[in-house]
Amino acid sequence: MSDLSIFRYKLTRYEFWPWYMMFIPVLPVYFYGVFHTRKLLYFTAVNPSIDMGGFFGEKKDDILQLIPQEYKVNGIHITDAKTKNEFLELLSANNLSFPLVLKPNVGERGDGVKIVRTIDAVVDYAQEEDDFLIQEYIDFPLELGVLYSKLPNERGGVVTSITEKKFLSVKGDGSSDVEKLLKAHPRNRLYFELVKADFPDRLRIIPKKGEEYIVHYIGNHVKGTQFLNGNNHISEQLHDTFSKLGKQVDGFFYGRYDLKVRNYKELAEGKDIKIFELNGVSAEPGHIYDMSNVFKAYRDLSIHWLMIIKISDQNIKKGVKTTPLSQFIKQVKAHFFNN
Repeated sequence: MSDLSIFRYKLTRYEFWPWYMMFIPVLPVYFYGVFHTRKLLYFTAVNPSIDMGGFFGEKKDDILQLIPQEYKVNGIHITDAKTKNEFLELLSANNLSFPLVLKPNVGERGDGVKIVRTIDAVVDYAQEEDDFLIQEYIDFPLELGVLYSKLPNERGGVVTSITEKKFLSVKGDGSSDVEKLLKAHPRNRLYFELVKADFPDRLRIIPKKGEEYIVHYIGNHVKGTQFLNGNNHISEQLHDTFSKLGKQVDGFFYGRYDLKVRNYKELAEGKDIKIFELNGVSAEPGHIYDMSNVFKAYRDLSIHWLMIIKISDQNIKKGVKTTPLSQFIKQVKAHFFNN
């Protein structure tokens, strides 16, 4: 696939557009919020318990501590170097066994996330990252992003977006290996070099005829995951379940729970939900990337930003402070230019 062909393919599919191409058309809504609240950084007041409302640079470990234990994955926060034996003792003491998920404590869009199966891989990762999380790997079939919002003046909230994550996969024909199957699909071939770098051995595997072989198990777009629209599963029961959860997460009014669950029935019931990440005000309604219509995507983004404005306005009137502009600029420089 030539560079020109790749460019043309991505140009016609907005899931591959730079993030700012999705948000520039929504800027008028942002400025409406500035006018309405009289605050330039009004959105930083949307989640008082999260630094800058969760706009960027927040520490995953700090946010996970807000979530009730019954809902979140088991994990530990690592901040210093350890020997192999120290890691083994730490994993044993926290009932963690392989495979494990490793991720930077600060990071976006799946950068640096790895699934490891040996203690040597943990030690190697610790040499690259000095502040990271070790989480249990949950082998549930559904990985979802559930976006929830609640007005501070109301008792309950609503689920406004469900993103179903379809991992990078190929369908076997009984004779072709993974490399050939990847290259035969216009979208999958974009991720061939990624798979070649991460899992070269998998390229030689020949899936059975009709088998859906998952090539990459990390549910991020940069790893080949497709975001599908699961909004047809939104129900009153689901609203009630996440309102119950939301009441237990202090100072949280808008954001996306990234989680795993066995099926949608158990999701609605709140049964065996395993939350591994919580994203704040910068969380996108990921269903918009299901490639239905870019104008519908802009509409849904605008609707969510209108909700952010309403929440922020109510919080500000209750006395919640926005992040000072000088502090915001300082953190932008530290996060984007000093790394």
